[in-house]
Amino acid sequence: MDTVPAALVFDVMGTVVDDRGGVRGATLTVLERRGDDHEAALAVASGTAERQTALMKEVSSGARPWASHRALRRTAVREAVEAAGLAPLEQADEDELSGVVHRFEPWPDSPDALDRLRTDHVVVALTNADPAELAGFSRRGGLAWHLGLSTRPSGAYKPDPRAYAVAVEALELEPGEIMMVAAHPWDLRAAARTGMRTCYVRRPGEEPAPEGEFDLEVDDLHALADALDAVVDRSEDGAR
Repeated sequence: MDTVPAALVFDVMGTVVDDRGGVRGATLTVLERRGDDHEAALAVASGTAERQTALMKEVSSGARPWASHRALRRTAVREAVEAAGLAPLEQADEDELSGVVHRFEPWPDSPDALDRLRTDHVVVALTNADPAELAGFSRRGGLAWHLGLSTRPSGAYKPDPRAYAVAVEALELEPGEIMMVAAHPWDLRAAARTGMRTCYVRRPGEEPAPEGEFDLEVDDLHALADALDAVVDRSEDGAR
């Protein structure tokens, strides 16, 4: 990487906050509290994630009418519980699981690294989560952004190209001036097809990326800050 991008646009769920751990923990708490089997609860957690992804794809393709991220999660929870052969949830339990996104915890490096990155770079969140969900877990985790964006205005969800256009239009930049930062190769591949630059962040439980596929690969967000600092240093040395 020879130049620093004009803006860093972050995927949030999985990249900045631990969505898998949050869903798993909440699902185990709710289902085991009412006496369901541990393995069945784990199946509901994984099934919820899989069904949520499928539902978002259906919305983006036009096969399903628009629904908010939280509404889709509620549907995904219901369907995952049914698929696991468990009794339907009480309303309060369903509310707790459909609202879990508000309570996602950040990865340990995220708050301090974002603070560090914000000093010299434009730092933007771009998430499939609803605006209220983004506000909830950002407040809970001490995550500060120059700009927080939901893909909701596009009527689509990542990896639909309309979702990335939300950030491009809001920032009034060319796609090539923006670096998408994500722990998901599918997310980065879609961003790259729009012309964005890409940074892959290695996070536990996420799909590994083939070496060299993306513009930058880092172990955490502090490593991203280090890499950008190095680019600035090289540029300044070259100007002397």
